[in-house]
Amino acid sequence: MVFWVGTCLQIIIPSAASLAVILMATLFPVLRAAGMSTLTAAALIATTATIVPTPLGGDNVVAARVLGFENVVDYVAFHLAPITIPALFVMGIVHYFWQTYLDKKDAVLLKELDKETVIEAERPEKNTPTWYFIFPILPLVLVIFFWVFFRKAKVGLVEITLFSLVLAFVCELFRKRNVKDGMKDLGIFFKGMGDGFSKVVVLIVAASSMVFGLRVMGLIDAISNSISNFENAKVGLMLAFSGITGLITFISGSGNAVFYSFIELIPQIAQKAGIDPIMVALPMQCMSNLFRSMSPVAAVIIIVSASVKVNPLVLVKRTWVPLMSGVLVVLALSFFKYM
Repeated sequence: MVFWVGTCLQIIIPSAASLAVILMATLFPVLRAAGMSTLTAAALIATTATIVPTPLGGDNVVAARVLGFENVVDYVAFHLAPITIPALFVMGIVHYFWQTYLDKKDAVLLKELDKETVIEAERPEKNTPTWYFIFPILPLVLVIFFWVFFRKAKVGLVEITLFSLVLAFVCELFRKRNVKDGMKDLGIFFKGMGDGFSKVVVLIVAASSMVFGLRVMGLIDAISNSISNFENAKVGLMLAFSGITGLITFISGSGNAVFYSFIELIPQIAQKAGIDPIMVALPMQCMSNLFRSMSPVAAVIIIVSASVKVNPLVLVKRTWVPLMSGVLVVLALSFFKYM
């Protein structure tokens, strides 16, 4: 239940590292107080942000654009969700049995570790109004609202995000009645936006340049022609790109960098091979998120393992089996849905 509830938070907090920081400061002490072992609680938190279908995720926005969807919610609701929700359900079940087994196997290690691991929950600001809870979920609510009632309106995530920001800023001005403090808090948003631009936009530009270079070299045509004569070209492409994405993600610890680099290739290769590009792109996207939490050099693994003072490999031992079950479910469902 903790795993499933935690994954729901990714709908409004798409960043795996950010969500891990929040949950380690708030949820982890609760789980320890309830009697859950340190490594089980850490493994659950490290795997909360993986393949949750959210229209706020940057990878979903990019995938929807490249695959030709006018609205990111269409891609998330009709293609991503039917594949990832069953996988998340299976991952939760596997988590229970795997963590229970390892708790018994590592009883001695856990006994010492549980004594040393003490993390206190951070308390929210006491005078913060309760109704402020609406601000983190407001972008998601507005995205779904416009998708359901005003599908023809050209209102995207940029407009919705800026509207939510201005509304929160105005409410803070009325509450604190201090423009200087309000502007200081507002700077946090723009610093985060700049950090996002420096990573995501540069990756997209680099990926587009790489695709253009590969097309000029004739590599895309060569790949397409080499598989077009095979009877199982669909399965081959899906497994090949999923495998490459998973391997590079595991080695580098970054899923988005790999996905942004490869997603631009998919529509052209799929068109020449005569297959549905979603069958290749969707599993590849899921692999970039699932293998991230299996990588000992991923930011989310390093953050959680450092918080509980264990080697990242010890934490990966706890995460890889549930995540691999998700990998198998995603590949199987993608195969049956798009064949």
